[in-house]
Amino acid sequence: MHYCCQCGHEIPHREKLCQNCGNQIEYLCALPPVQVEPHNRRQVHSARSITKWIVLYFFAIILSFGSSYIYHSSPEIRAWFLLSKPSATSVNTSPPVKPTSTALSASTLKNTYNQLSTIGQKTSALVDESKKVNVLGDPIRTAVNYRSIQRKSDALLGQFSFSPDTASEMASIFIPLKESIMLLSKSAEIMADYLDGKLSLSPPNPDWVARSQEYSAQAQARLRDAQQALTNLRKKIE
Repeated sequence: MHYCCQCGHEIPHREKLCQNCGNQIEYLCALPPVQVEPHNRRQVHSARSITKWIVLYFFAIILSFGSSYIYHSSPEIRAWFLLSKPSATSVNTSPPVKPTSTALSASTLKNTYNQLSTIGQKTSALVDESKKVNVLGDPIRTAVNYRSIQRKSDALLGQFSFSPDTASEMASIFIPLKESIMLLSKSAEIMADYLDGKLSLSPPNPDWVARSQEYSAQAQARLRDAQQALTNLRKKIE
């Protein structure tokens, strides 16, 4: 078989012209021409591939956002996800718990009791002394006596140098005893300033003598509370 070299049409033997395209036959091709695919088919295939990847890309984005929204909007799913994690990955990151303060030892308890008991005895002596400071007809001497009570009370307050643990353990003694000394100092200060003429007597100022007496009564009441607590602690120690 022979074929036209121009269009590939089959040429009968000894024909000089191609019946299909009219090409003059100068020589005959022994093999049929190779069929070449049109160039536009490759372009169509490339366009389809790009479109497919674009669609897959947008689908992945939509799936990612959808999963994130479902996870954060559903407490049940989030709880299931957290519980499904292996227990080996869970690490305790909480800060170490500080040990709580233990009870005072027997020796510390006795030493603290002795110190507070001594301060209590001195406070009681100051209360008794404050009842004898008035000197009839001599306000200057009386004022000096009140100043002495005030200085001694402030000196006692300076002896409250206990550690925080000791103070908290002895709060039933520590607090009322300290308040008693502070009230006693304030009562003596008011009377000394009143006798020295440092306090105004014009209305609407209060009755300074009555206020001093009120502080003195409160000081004695708090001292009794501290003494009762000391008695209870002594029974506990013994």
